[in-house]
Amino acid sequence: MSPSVRLNARGRARGSGLLEVLISMSILALAAVGAVMGMVAATRDVKDGQVLQGRRMLLEARVQRLWLASKSDLLLQAVDRPGTFPPEIPFGTAPWTLDPSAPVAADMGTGAYFRVKPTGEVEPMTSVPDNTPCVDSTPDAVLPKDVYCREILVTKGLPRDLPPASQALVPAGALPFTVWTRVFRKGDSLERAVVHSEVFVQ
Repeated sequence: MSPSVRLNARGRARGSGLLEVLISMSILALAAVGAVMGMVAATRDVKDGQVLQGRRMLLEARVQRLWLASKSDLLLQAVDRPGTFPPEIPFGTAPWTLDPSAPVAADMGTGAYFRVKPTGEVEPMTSVPDNTPCVDSTPDAVLPKDVYCREILVTKGLPRDLPPASQALVPAGALPFTVWTRVFRKGDSLERAVVHSEVFVQ
């Protein structure tokens, strides 16, 4: 083999070795970026999980109060079930209303405005004026972005119509009604709201 052929072979070998190193480094960089993104997502999920726990506590506290409330009074508040499934109705839109109960210190089952801390701790926001709409157009000075709002709705009947085969589950002469509660933050999408429905029979 001539010297020039040997040099060309060595040059090709060096070139392919350099290319392999570059490809390996690119794969390693992509893996590192993926790992960092995974850690960021995991941190966000942990934080969101604690906040979600606080939001669910607001629903549960309200439901516990409902169990103690007069069912006759609740039934008087009931409206015909809207044509749109209640969780799909935009925030601040009738027949949903802000929780009308007067806020009581240390009672998460009352009031309409709350702050949910990253730790999941919940505190009432008494500085927000009553009936302040929880919509994007409300100034941050009146309703800060981190304040959560609680809306309620009482509808006649069950959450959805039962299939004909299941109609016998409702006793004859019974008056079922559904109490809906949802918690959300100004600027949230409907998908991010936490919604609970409880059926009572009078």
